[in-house]
Amino acid sequence: MGDLLDELTGELLWFESRFLQLRGWPAPVGLSRGSEARGRAVAFLVDNLESVLVVGELTGLVEVALRWERRLGEGLGWTPARCRCGERNLRWDARVGYFVYGGCHVSAVEERGLVADEVGA
Repeated sequence: MGDLLDELTGELLWFESRFLQLRGWPAPVGLSRGSEARGRAVAFLVDNLESVLVVGELTGLVEVALRWERRLGEGLGWTPARCRCGERNLRWDARVGYFVYGGCHVSAVEERGLVADEVGA
């Protein structure tokens, strides 16, 4: 999951940085790639979306956003969470929008809670 977030952050920061560079504006302070930098880049790109999209070189932002929506919508495929039935074989089923195993269906929100419960246990 960390690699996935790092990849997403890198793409967002590239668009933010390139837009600032093309405008002749200073780069953001700090070179962090953590949640703060990711949040800042998202907020900046959303606040300046119309201006970003009129720059021919940056119209790829739309394709990048659609690709990430598809990629994240597919889910991770597997979760370490233990199902209510005790099994650890939950797999993401994009057709139903749940993690499933046999007759069990676990939502993504419930799955995060199950993982958090196990880590805290």
